[in-house]
Amino acid sequence: MPQAKRIKAKPKPKKRNTKKRDVPWGLLLVVLVTGVVLGKLIHGSQNGESSFGAGLKTLFEQKSVNDDEDTQAIQDLVAKSTEKEFDFYEVLPEIEKVMPDDLPDAEPARPRADIDYYVQAASFRKNADAEKLRARLALKGFKSMTQSRTSEERGTYYRVRLGPFPDKRKAKTVKNKLKRLGVNPIVTSVTKKKKT
Repeated sequence: MPQAKRIKAKPKPKKRNTKKRDVPWGLLLVVLVTGVVLGKLIHGSQNGESSFGAGLKTLFEQKSVNDDEDTQAIQDLVAKSTEKEFDFYEVLPEIEKVMPDDLPDAEPARPRADIDYYVQAASFRKNADAEKLRARLALKGFKSMTQSRTSEERGTYYRVRLGPFPDKRKAKTVKNKLKRLGVNPIVTSVTKKKKT
């Protein structure tokens, strides 16, 4: 038996507030009274006609007297100062040394042709774990390989390595990128076998 549809009641449209906003008369009155009082205070302190601003006038007069005293105290301290003033035009020529133009150019460090550098991301007992890390690194844009090494004492280990890199600097750059991904890699060097 088919079920009946439930009909939801349409929401009533919200009534817009068509009432005009009232002017905040109370706020306007407070601002107006504050302005009149401040005007009287300032006018009375400048002209001295009323006692309404006399307190401000004495405050302004005391401030100017204190400024003169402060200026005098600063000048006294400067006169007594024993601090040496430096004249850089005289001191710097004694310190600076001019380098001769005929110095030989430094040669850049060259990578050793007999060594390859690898970054070992991790070493696992199970090949499946090594392949999972390789897949994760591939998703991040790193090309890696898995090598298996068998030791009589420890058994078989599967190493995830990146490389070879021609110099140690490039290997360290890749190592730092892997560290940011949460991998704790090491840089290893392998001596190339000489061709006979």
